[in-house]
Amino acid sequence: MVTGGEKLSTPAAFFDLDRTVMSGASTYYFAKAAVKSGFYSRRLLVRGAWKTFWFRRRGASDEQSASARDQVLAAVHGRTRAGLEALLPDVLGPILLNVYPEIYRRILDHERNGVRTYLCSASPIEVVQPVARALGMTGALATMAETDSDGVYTGQLIGPFCYGPGKVTAIEIEAKSSDLDLSASWAYSDSMSDCPMLEAVGHAVAVNPDRALRAVATEREWEILRVEPRHGLRAAVGAGIVTGGAGVGLGTAWLLRRMSKRT
Repeated sequence: MVTGGEKLSTPAAFFDLDRTVMSGASTYYFAKAAVKSGFYSRRLLVRGAWKTFWFRRRGASDEQSASARDQVLAAVHGRTRAGLEALLPDVLGPILLNVYPEIYRRILDHERNGVRTYLCSASPIEVVQPVARALGMTGALATMAETDSDGVYTGQLIGPFCYGPGKVTAIEIEAKSSDLDLSASWAYSDSMSDCPMLEAVGHAVAVNPDRALRAVATEREWEILRVEPRHGLRAAVGAGIVTGGAGVGLGTAWLLRRMSKRT
């Protein structure tokens, strides 16, 4: 029995973005938009400004993770946050087109049941937060790069690099500030690199897991969820999407909601 002086902690559900909430990698669409707009040159991209995110599929050592973090920060150093945010109309739509309807339904079910939902990704918060907002999620935990008073990136981080153990750090900070009960919470990911996040909660779900994660999930009897893209959904959204800003998110999320009710 809970007395008047006690607080009930709230459960939450933490979702990795790339290949978990969506098929493919969000950074691909970001890089494509960045080159198209001139935010990055094609040469810079090929030399590795963003390609280091691809190491995530097979995991990485601490040294590789640090290298990825440093390259991400170097990629935005000296550029403006406004310039990065201007890419969103070309980034948000393609990401939402690739959201798995089954995962979106999980997000909706959690929210209906009073479970807070968070999108967790090593990608920049400027990209991850609008995706979370479009999907009706509680919030986003992502990599945050520092800006100066003019909105120019300094090349330093604010908070943890949201990858591997860094995701757990971000989750624990949020849990403390929002009184979340991690033992009653869920985490969803496809990658062994997110094993620390999956271990940090009471209910781990491996989504289309890679070989290493599948072995761990089987051994520990975690839920293994198989999901597939819905090509009909992509065609419907592609035909009816409203171009630009919030319209992309609202229009796509509405169609996702309709499709999730049919599956």
